[in-house]
Amino acid sequence: MVHYIPLNFEGKGSVKGFTFTQVEKSENMYLYKVESDGCTHYELFEIRKSPVCVDFENRVYSDTEFKEVYPKDNDFGVWAWTFKDLGKAKARMK
Repeated sequence: MVHYIPLNFEGKGSVKGFTFTQVEKSENMYLYKVESDGCTHYELFEIRKSPVCVDFENRVYSDTEFKEVYPKDNDFGVWAWTFKDLGKAKARMK
């Protein structure tokens, strides 16, 4: 079983106040529109999956249940990218 990233969600933590809306999905990438304080940019990233933690205290992870993960700050430039222009983001996606 895979838990997918929602089509729309509100940011938490370092991206609190940001609104994320999926623009496009390909076989191996997601493209999200990100809005905050009247500004818009786009985040493009590879689809990555991680095992679901079933016991946080003992750090036990599922062998059958996975979740897609949104990139963290340090993933940008590695397997995720930010664009001001939607056309450039879509071009990189292809």
